[in-house]
Amino acid sequence: MPAPAASPASPPAGPYRRLVLRPQMRVSTWIVARLVPGYRNVDDPSVRARIGLLEGWLSVVVNTLLFFLKGALGLATGSVALIGDALHTLADSFTSVVVIFGFRMAEKPPDEKHPFGHGRMEGIAAIVIAVLLGVVALEMGKAAFDRLAHPTISKEIPHWIIWALIGTVLVKELLARFSFDLGEIIKSDALTADGWHHRSDVLATVMVVAAFVGMHWNLVWLDGVMGIGVAVMIAWAAWETISSAINPLLGEHAPPEMYDEIEHIAKSVPGVRGVHDILVNRYGTLSIISVHIEVSASENATRLHEMSDDVEAALGKRFTGHAIVHIDPLNTDHPHYEEVRRIIAEFLAGEPAVQSFHDLRLVGTAKRFKVVFDIALKPSAGEVDMSALRARVRHRLREKFSLASLVIDVEPPYFRNAPASPPASQA
Repeated sequence: MPAPAASPASPPAGPYRRLVLRPQMRVSTWIVARLVPGYRNVDDPSVRARIGLLEGWLSVVVNTLLFFLKGALGLATGSVALIGDALHTLADSFTSVVVIFGFRMAEKPPDEKHPFGHGRMEGIAAIVIAVLLGVVALEMGKAAFDRLAHPTISKEIPHWIIWALIGTVLVKELLARFSFDLGEIIKSDALTADGWHHRSDVLATVMVVAAFVGMHWNLVWLDGVMGIGVAVMIAWAAWETISSAINPLLGEHAPPEMYDEIEHIAKSVPGVRGVHDILVNRYGTLSIISVHIEVSASENATRLHEMSDDVEAALGKRFTGHAIVHIDPLNTDHPHYEEVRRIIAEFLAGEPAVQSFHDLRLVGTAKRFKVVFDIALKPSAGEVDMSALRARVRHRLREKFSLASLVIDVEPPYFRNAPASPPASQA
């Protein structure tokens, strides 16, 4: 077995996130390692596609074989429940076809109409699968209520058929866990949703087995009660899948650790004093990153341009996509810069709605100058009366600098800024 990857605490080398093995995923990883070249680079679109297609085609083959087996057993016993379970298994094959289509589309390179590629097709495929899960839950719930209201007693089922069905349960449970593992490996909602489809088939077959066993004890209501519980479980899985898959399509923040890593990488470039206004747009594995860096205003234009290029290159080595760096020169040579910074930091530390401030500039002479800076509000701040906040900051500044004027800009919520440091560290 391949050696485990580096701990996630240490930044991985190369442009792709690398696989971290977990004990419960060893078998799945062993299979992937032998069938998918370069499987550790799980953010590489081609690797993701091969892993997704592996799960999809394996699911299609297994489900088709189980459909014929269950269908034959259903026809042999005359069990409507078992025939319905066979059709449910066949429906799982169609779901896996959606997975295959989604990963095929996600692998396509950018084109004229889609300059950011097709990476979000995975999310669309996950939503389609979740809708199909919801249909399964609805149909299963209706059948369960009908069975509970009108219980029927069928003829006794031979034991060997029950054992055969238990065998199909084991096969589908292994397939479900394989799908869940691969979904976790490449962080794919589509594969996780397909795993829930396999799990729903497992539960449906368990219902059939329970109904067959219950016939020996005249527990004709057991099938209906279990069916209602399973339908609720599948419906919840469908809702969770849609909630998880739709957010990236609507637009959401990247994971907090990604912002932290962007900040760490940018600050590691010599000359960068601070980082703020980090913006990440993700299209599958492709990330478009925008970041503002604070630098000394005494540097010449050529050096500042080199600095921004260095930050862009460093981010480009870590993340797949493109980085854009904006330069914010700090004129710390103004005679009142440090004192004004301290006053603002101390004051804003007592404002519960304010997360941080940055881009502090003092424009003018030592006697009459303008104070300009940006503030970032906390996500939980809600509606903030900015006029009143500006008035409070202006009043505090003019206690010390009577001729100072003030300009405050408020950052939009889609920028990510680090929380404010204690005043002493900002000085």
